[in-house]
Amino acid sequence: MIRPLLLTVLLLSHTAAAIAQLGSMEQIDTATFAEMREIERYQLKIAEKYYLKGEYKIALDEYEKFLTLYENSPGAPYAQLMWSHCLVKQRMVNTAIRDGFRSVIDYWPGSREATQAAYLIASAFRSIGETENAERSYIEVINSHPDDIVATLSRVDLLQIARTKGDTKRKLELLSALAYETERDAANAEHAVNATRELASYYFREAQFDEGVKALQTTYEDQALVQQISALASEAAGDLYSREETRQKATSLGDAVISLLEKNIPADLSVGASRALARGYWSRIAATYSRTGRDKQTLATFERMIKVLGQDDELLAGLAEWYKSQEQRELARETYLRFENQISAKNQIATMWREESRWEQAITTYRELLVEDPAQVAAYHWAIAECHEADGKFSLAIRSYEKSDQAPDSYFRMARCHRKLEQFSEAESLYKFVRAHHVGPAPEASIQLARTYEEWGKRESAIKTYQLTCKNFPKSPQASQSHSHLQSKYGINITLGGAKDD
Repeated sequence: MIRPLLLTVLLLSHTAAAIAQLGSMEQIDTATFAEMREIERYQLKIAEKYYLKGEYKIALDEYEKFLTLYENSPGAPYAQLMWSHCLVKQRMVNTAIRDGFRSVIDYWPGSREATQAAYLIASAFRSIGETENAERSYIEVINSHPDDIVATLSRVDLLQIARTKGDTKRKLELLSALAYETERDAANAEHAVNATRELASYYFREAQFDEGVKALQTTYEDQALVQQISALASEAAGDLYSREETRQKATSLGDAVISLLEKNIPADLSVGASRALARGYWSRIAATYSRTGRDKQTLATFERMIKVLGQDDELLAGLAEWYKSQEQRELARETYLRFENQISAKNQIATMWREESRWEQAITTYRELLVEDPAQVAAYHWAIAECHEADGKFSLAIRSYEKSDQAPDSYFRMARCHRKLEQFSEAESLYKFVRAHHVGPAPEASIQLARTYEEWGKRESAIKTYQLTCKNFPKSPQASQSHSHLQSKYGINITLGGAKDD
């Protein structure tokens, strides 16, 4: 006989394991499970095992066995529900609706499973494209179970249908219901919050600032409210500004955002938290000005931040990024040079040179960093090598990759450069070394060696190496690529184990 404490532990461990793997509509209620006899629980566990393995036909038989043997069990409604799930998984949706979910409602109308079944009927109709039946069923769920999570889930699904149909009026009705009428408990909160944000974004894009704020007030308050308003409304202002016909709305919406942020900047900036808050709000103001095409005001906001808060690398980085966004790249470089951390500044400048394909300038900057930041020597040699390679100076790239101390990646890069120079024997040696001494990249080294032989004109060696890739690394993507290439280019069919097909 199992002691009560041990039984509780077993129940909890079983339900915790099931919850980890089953969906919310596939989980048995813990209290129901506790009421069942051990023999009944055992039968459910057998069915569940097959269900979780994806063997739905066997699972269906096991749930049916439960219903035959224990039709009066507290777990019977759940077994019938899972029997229905098994049919859905086997794409027998109409049978699941008619003989499964509806049976749950008919035989156990007051059960938790009956409520779930009502929602699952609507969901099943939707899955097979019967949209009208789905909508009708979802509405029945909302009317019959207005305070249950299934009502919220029904609205969420109806919302997706409305989006697909492009039905803006219906979408707004559903979003409003989710935002304003849904209880913010653990089950509903995520859906309500998502609806709140989507509804606010809609109103902001319609330049209805006050309505957007009203929607967000259902979920946020104080600083969190200001941050949400400014983030969503500023983004909407940017979208409006991208179209000539809505630029006036964009400016108006942007001004509303900026006004809100300005009002919430702390007057006393002597405290660190207040300074951080002011900094965040000014950054949002600058972003909003930028999104609505007001460059002078954007620059003035950055200058204001630097004047009031003091110059630091983070503020300067924001200013430099803005200059880059405006294609004022020389001003961005000048701003980076104002950094206190000159190592960081030069790294940013080198990155800019590379973005502009100005390889010599980038290399010069990295060579300065080799001296100034010896702890990162390997990384700078690698960056120099990449610049040489991009510039087509493959011999110089090879020498820099050798100094980068990033094997085996450097071997692949060096081999690639040797191939560009038609120095195939050198590439061959590098790929063979990687294949022999580095387990992880060995499949890639093998296929690259085969491609090298092709470029070299060594047809038989290429074929043999592709075959060896299939044989030695049969489960790798490179084996699949080699298999396909052997078929398409050479007309050779082999299994991924290396043997010829019959």
